[in-house]
Formats: sequence, structure tokens, C-alpha cells
Amino acid sequence: MATTLTDTQSTRRFEIREEYRSGPDGLMRAWISSPQQGLPVLLIHGYGALIEHWRPVMRPIASEHTLYAIDLYHFGYSARPAGRPSRERWAAQAAAFIRDTIGQPAVVVGHSMGGVVSAQLARAYPDLVKALVLVNSSGAQLQARPLSPIDRLMLDAIGAPLVGEALAGVFGNRWGVRQGLLSAYHRKECVTPELVETFSGPLRRYGTGSYLKVSREFANLVLDLTPGEIQMPTLLIWGAEDQSIPPAHAGIIKNRMIPHAEIKIIPDSGHCPFDETTQAFLDILLPWLRQLPA
Repeated sequence: MATTLTDTQSTRRFEIREEYRSGPDGLMRAWISSPQQGLPVLLIHGYGALIEHWRPVMRPIASEHTLYAIDLYHFGYSARPAGRPSRERWAAQAAAFIRDTIGQPAVVVGHSMGGVVSAQLARAYPDLVKALVLVNSSGAQLQARPLSPIDRLMLDAIGAPLVGEALAGVFGNRWGVRQGLLSAYHRKECVTPELVETFSGPLRRYGTGSYLKVSREFANLVLDLTPGEIQMPTLLIWGAEDQSIPPAHAGIIKNRMIPHAEIKIIPDSGHCPFDETTQAFLDILLPWLRQLPA
């Protein structure tokens, strides 16, 4: 894929192209903008998502900075490697991409489960992360409240042989994708047929159980940072109406894990504010990026 876009305010032209890069566990799909300018900004998607979920904010970011985005292993159109998926393996994937493709420390922006990956990346490879942005990050649920009996029942069902596969068959299709998006989005009108089709594509290619491996690791996809482990500038952006991961989780991350983090809450927005309230999201992110040292 190669798309030439124009920044209408400055008539600056830039291109975003698709490439496949070698990584520690196989090929990974990436989108990369050119020419290089500003800061390198790496976007890391959440559970069940892929690069295209960031499309609404790509043009404004790429008009000021060099934009990179990857499909995590097991998602989108990157490889489905053997072995257990984990935050450590995904962080190693992102670290390899920064070292081999970006070539300098990057601003890492992680959404939902991608926030867990981004935080692990910043902890394990601090020399590769210039700044950290967590968007409606998962990972603090256990600190917000212990698992309920229903939670444990669902995790046991997903992990059980045959039962997990049966559940994946029920929800791993276009109907299940739409229901999942509707539960995440506050602005239901943003769940368009095009968005559902985009999310459904990898399921059609790799099968209904292609994300089941990750679902079985939910209990291990946590944020367990201690104060001081993350020292680079950190921004937490949250949709005020997120019902799955409420804004209170941003407070938990700041108060218990990253005390210097800034918190910005976007009104009338749900779990995916970069898509639901794109301009409000950019009005927070872009000025914050501009104040970072080059």
C-alpha cells in the first residue's frame, strides 16, 4: 500500500506505505510515512485491532512527524508464531522494529492492550522509548477490583479445550466483531460497516480462532509497574465514557505506577477516542508532542 496524502494547511506532501519487516518471531506488517520529519511516533493497537484502526489520526500526525504503525503478532496481518503470546514477546517485537527500522528512540502510543505492550516496552527497553502515551490502556483492572466469579468463569471457559474454540466460533465473525466494537464505542455511529469489515478481514484470512491464543492469556496481560520504572515523559489519554476501562484506571496508573504522568480526559468519548472524537484527541496529542525535545 502506498498513499500520497496532502496536508491542506501547509500543502506539505507525504506518503504512507505498507511494508513487511522481519522480526524476532516472523514477519510483521508496518505502515511508515515519509519524508522523515519531526519525531518518530510508533502506534501500537489494542486487542483484536490492527494498523487501520489508527487511520483517522494518521494524516495529522504524519504531517508533523514520522509515523510508524505495526500489527502485533497474532493480530492484523503479521505472523502467527508458535508459543504463548505475552507482553514480553510483543515488547521484544516493538523493540526490534524501533532498532532495525526507526533507528532512534521513538514516542510510543499504545491503545488498550497496546498500552500494556507499550508500558512493558518502556520498562524493558527504556533506551528505545523517548516518550510514552497510553490511550485507554488496559492492565489495571485487577488493581481496580478483584476478579468476580463471573470473570473467573469466563476465563476458565476460554481456557478450556473445545469450549474456547466454540466461543471463538460464535464471536470470531463479522457479527461478533460488530458486537465487540459496539460495546467499546460510546459513539455507536462510529461503528460503521467499513470499520467492521476492516476488523473482520484478519479473521477471514486466519480463521475464527486466530485470536484465541491471546484471549487465553488475558490474566497475564497486566500492568504491574512500580514507581520509578517508567521515567520518560508520559501522557494518559482517556475517553470519559469508557465503560470497559473507566477513566478511574488512569488515576490508578498515575497514583500507583507512573506518578509523573499527565492525565487528559476527553468528554463524550469511549474506549477509542482517536476514532470517536478524533479532533479532541489530536488537540491533546499534537501539542504534547510539540513540547518534547527534538
